[in-house]
Amino acid sequence: MRKYRILEIARVVPVLAVVVFWIVSCSQNRVSKTPFEEVRQAVADVVVMDAMQEGDDAVFRRLYGLDPANYDGVYLLWPLSNMDAEEVLLVRLKDPGDADAVLQAIDARIATQKKSFDGYGVQQFDLLENHCVVEARGNDILFAVGANADVLRQAFLGAL
Repeated sequence: MRKYRILEIARVVPVLAVVVFWIVSCSQNRVSKTPFEEVRQAVADVVVMDAMQEGDDAVFRRLYGLDPANYDGVYLLWPLSNMDAEEVLLVRLKDPGDADAVLQAIDARIATQKKSFDGYGVQQFDLLENHCVVEARGNDILFAVGANADVLRQAFLGAL
C-alpha cells in the first residue's frame, strides 16, 4: 500500500512542477496593456530632475548604441553634467525577444559609467553600485540610477 502511494506522489510532483513553472514564466513575460505614455508619466511623476535632462533619439543612440525606431517607446533622462551618474531609461519593446539587446546595452552603460567614476567619483560610483535598478517586465524595461531608484521602480511596477 505504501509503495503505491509513493508512486502516486512521484507522478503528481513533476506535473505540478511544470504547471508552476508555466504560470511563473507566463506572468513574468506579459505584454503590458498600459499605454507607454501612462508608464512614462508614472515614472516622470517621481523623478527628481535636479541633475538630469531629457534625452532625444540621438542621445539614446550615443549612450546605448541602440536605434530608438526599433522600440515602441523610449524615455531617457541623463545627467546634466559628466560629473553626475543619475539616469533614467524606460523602454517599451516592440518584441519582448529584444529585451536581451536592451539589457546588454544597459549593462554596458553601467560598466562605462563605473569605469568613468572609479577612483575619484566616490558618490557617483556609490550610486552605480548601490542605487541602481534594472527591471524588465514583459515588454517594458526600466533602468534607474539615483538615490530614489527604488521609488522609480515602485512607480514603474505600479503603472504596469
